[in-house]
Amino acid sequence: MENKQIYIGIFAIALVICVLSPFLASGDPDGLEASAENIGQTHTPAANALEAEQVVSPVMPDYTLEGMEDNPLVGVVCLIIGAIMTVALAYGVFYVVSKK
Repeated sequence: MENKQIYIGIFAIALVICVLSPFLASGDPDGLEASAENIGQTHTPAANALEAEQVVSPVMPDYTLEGMEDNPLVGVVCLIIGAIMTVALAYGVFYVVSKK
C-alpha cells in the first residue's frame, strides 16, 4: 500500500471519530473538567486562578462557535476543523524537519 493511501485512511478514521464523538461523549464530565469544577473546595488559590481573566481567548471554546452553542452539529464542525488544523500543523513540522 502506498503512503498516501495510508494517510488518507488515517484521516478518514479521524473524520469518523470527529462526527461520532459529540454524540457519544458523556454530558457529565468525570476527568479534568470535573476536577477543575471541584477544585475550589480544597485549593482556594487554584480556584482564584481559574476565575482570573484569560490571557488568550480560545478560537473554539468548548467546541462551539460564538452564537451557536446549542447546535450539536457545530461541535462536529469544530472537531473537523481542529483535525484539519492538527494535520496541517503536523505536516508543516515534518516538512520543515525533513528538509534539514
